[in-house]
Amino acid sequence: MRMRTKEHDVIIVGAGPVGSYTAYQLAKRGLDVVVFERNPTIGKDVNCTGIISTECYKRYNLADEMVLKPIQSISAYSPSGNCLRYQAHAPFAYVINRNMFDREMNRIAAGERATTYLNARVKETAIVNDAFQVTVRIDEEDMEYRSRVGVIATGFELHQIPGMVSLPVEHFYGIQTDVSIKDVNDIEVYFGNQVAPGSFGWVVPVGNNSAKIGLLVKNSPSEYLKSFLQNPFVAQRLGSSAKKIKCSPLPLRRIQKSYGERFLIVGEAAGQVKTTTGGGIYFGLLCAEIAADMIMKAFEKSDFSEKTLSGYEKAWRKRLDPELKAGKILRNIYSRLSDQQIDLLIDLAKRDGVFPVINKTDFDWHKDLISYILRHLITKKLLRK
Repeated sequence: MRMRTKEHDVIIVGAGPVGSYTAYQLAKRGLDVVVFERNPTIGKDVNCTGIISTECYKRYNLADEMVLKPIQSISAYSPSGNCLRYQAHAPFAYVINRNMFDREMNRIAAGERATTYLNARVKETAIVNDAFQVTVRIDEEDMEYRSRVGVIATGFELHQIPGMVSLPVEHFYGIQTDVSIKDVNDIEVYFGNQVAPGSFGWVVPVGNNSAKIGLLVKNSPSEYLKSFLQNPFVAQRLGSSAKKIKCSPLPLRRIQKSYGERFLIVGEAAGQVKTTTGGGIYFGLLCAEIAADMIMKAFEKSDFSEKTLSGYEKAWRKRLDPELKAGKILRNIYSRLSDQQIDLLIDLAKRDGVFPVINKTDFDWHKDLISYILRHLITKKLLRK
């Protein structure tokens, strides 16, 4: 029996904040948008610290009740325990409730009449007869949907979307758990090869005596998290055993191509994340706006060719590439440092007057701070030791 086919202007795969915000941007301009989400609910069990910058918080006018904790101080710990602490005059970041945030993004899309199907697993994608076509399993029934253009916003799961071929992307594993813990007011960042080789671990306060503890690592994430929870600087303050552990891959560089005939790839799936921290909320939302603008131009011209949609990648790379490249350079150098060199780097930063540079640096845009670290701390001092 032939599957039933439904048609829309735009199909979006993935109802995370980036997918939902893309749907909102397109639906409010009059397009018929449908979103497919494989999970039965929006925002449940998301593996994310939920940190967003003040710039992001204000740009998207987020509700106060979404904020778990404002952040205006950060402490960086070297392998030996040497601490570099920065205190701002006002919050530079907020820890938000990701469940609430994701649901709100989908709610505003629904408010513009974008339709979201939950528990809808996309089994196949293809370009057929001048249409973006997907086969979706909804309520144990396979359905076929077609649209003029499609958007892939699945998070870092591009390889699980049949028909969308991309070269493997370098990635780390982000792993974390919620704990009760005493005496945590700053974001705490821990460096060292015993904590997370080539990366870092974190303690992020989310409320009274509670925090998210985790790390980014290339291999053996569970083993490194278990060891980190036993770190003396952490273990002596823990008030309970770790709760559910969440682990997921995070891309550390963009994919080679985020567009094709009749489709665009947005968010983590395209590698639109900070190469320094792996954070992807703000960059993904910015790129959702760029994607929506490009799609509207394609509708105006009734041209959904690869050539036309390539303007999306040119635009988002112009906006983000300087940040992504700077972060990649710093990460490549940092990954080769010994614990002794990391200790020295923290000490040099404390003595070198880095705080005026930090004061001028936005939480999301790290290029200038990275440039300073490379010129004044690593290449001129650290690597000469």
